[in-house]
Amino acid sequence: MISTSSTTLFDQQVALVHAVIALRHGMAEHLRTRVLPHLERDAQETVQDTIQFLEEHDEDIGINLLCLVDIARAEVRKAIAAGTSEKRVPIPRERLIGLEEAYDVYKVLSREAEALTAALLPIEELVKAASRLVQFATAVRLSVDIVNLE
Repeated sequence: MISTSSTTLFDQQVALVHAVIALRHGMAEHLRTRVLPHLERDAQETVQDTIQFLEEHDEDIGINLLCLVDIARAEVRKAIAAGTSEKRVPIPRERLIGLEEAYDVYKVLSREAEALTAALLPIEELVKAASRLVQFATAVRLSVDIVNLE
């Protein structure tokens, strides 16, 4: 089934651009205040590069933004993983059936990992929005190229 839509390619692109701009707004400050204090030195330098890009290239919402924010997201995820451990708690014998021993396993996050987990969502949303925008622009460009070949 083919559905007709009243939105034009331009309208769709404007909506995608608007989403990226809205999510990009305040991201440098978010990274500076909610992410940087909880990272190791090397990761701080990487995220600082993203902050610098956000501050110096406020009109850039394409592939450069996507790449740098994605790299910052990877640093945050690595720091969360490094700050996460497992805690094994023995299950009392009276609750066990047919086993000598068993454990409940819980993930335990350090304070830094908890803070970074809380700060991750806006970064994830910006990466997704920028990715959708770049993919849409690529699709439009490739479609125009195909039409121009004929």
